[in-house]
Amino acid sequence: MAFIGLGKINTNLIPIVVGCVFCFLNRLLNQYEGTSLFKNVMLTNIFISFSDLFTIVPYIIFKVRSKKVYKHENKEITPDETQETKFEYLYEESYDIEDDVQGKGKFIVLIGLIFFVNYLIFVYIFALKTNTWIMYILFTSIFYYLFFKSKLYRHHYLSIVIILIIGLVIDFVEGNIQKDFTDNIKLILLSFLRVILLSLDYVLIKYTMEKKYASPYEIGFYNGLINLIIFIVGAVIDHYFYGRFDYKEYFDSFNGKELLVILGLMVTQFGIYMSLFIIDKKDTPCHIFIVFVFGQLAYYYNLTEISIVSIICLILILFFSLIFNEIIELNFCGLSQNTRKNIILRGDSEVVGSLLVKGGEDNYDTQKEAKEIELENSSISS
Repeated sequence: MAFIGLGKINTNLIPIVVGCVFCFLNRLLNQYEGTSLFKNVMLTNIFISFSDLFTIVPYIIFKVRSKKVYKHENKEITPDETQETKFEYLYEESYDIEDDVQGKGKFIVLIGLIFFVNYLIFVYIFALKTNTWIMYILFTSIFYYLFFKSKLYRHHYLSIVIILIIGLVIDFVEGNIQKDFTDNIKLILLSFLRVILLSLDYVLIKYTMEKKYASPYEIGFYNGLINLIIFIVGAVIDHYFYGRFDYKEYFDSFNGKELLVILGLMVTQFGIYMSLFIIDKKDTPCHIFIVFVFGQLAYYYNLTEISIVSIICLILILFFSLIFNEIIELNFCGLSQNTRKNIILRGDSEVVGSLLVKGGEDNYDTQKEAKEIELENSSISS
């Protein structure tokens, strides 16, 4: 038996791969020094929020398609049957509803405000080098358990511990902890708060999609709209009363190069944004961590002895993030015993055994029961 194997592989990997590519390109662009855009954090976030609004395109397509299919499927159905079918199809992601599910709007607004606070904190901690983002996997697991009661098993705990240890190794090798904890202890605490809010936000997004029947495109559009409005108002207030950023200087020197940087920022940011929302819907908020890790590799394009060590550490973190999310399995010490794939396989065996004991009932739907077992265990992995 191989010590390392593949877990449950399906089309859900596509948005993860796409997100990794866009995140890597976005992180490369962030290091471009030939632009003054990134020196103006307010303008940068305005362009980012504006790019998020393009989720309106798939949202409109989704709504139109849902209405057409819904009307077709509900011909000559009684009102009671219509309501029941409506919610059934919602859960299967084939349909959407016009009626506001109780509390859905409040959750969407809350998600937008948390995103804004997260962006705002980033303005103050931009100079920090310590990799506090590593803690995302820990905090997200905690929040995901609190909201969805998902269980953690040995391969989850092992992955979290090793990821955190390797993250500390990177910071010690690069001297980040020694410097930041000496000079910027308050910013370190603020950075931890940002990671906590980011983890909470993606779990809330998952909760709103699953429990309030909101589509990822709907949440994405309104989140972008909320942040765009707040950042525009903030930029106006800053321009007239505080003057922290020089907007006039930026637009006076605006040229084709700056336009390309803006377009590159918006395209890569939209790619990340849309991918993360789909990953959150199709898998779990913890799968998003894979994208963050891969994007971090872009910061080490200049190879030195220290950066090579950091790259190796990041590759190990990526490896254990794949183990945590059961894309890769460790087939020893019982570490793969409680992965979703093996739990479902055991469930299938129990179904077959039950059928053999019963003598094989003619009307027994084996595929349906197997599907129910998979749904029942789908929340086990974070």
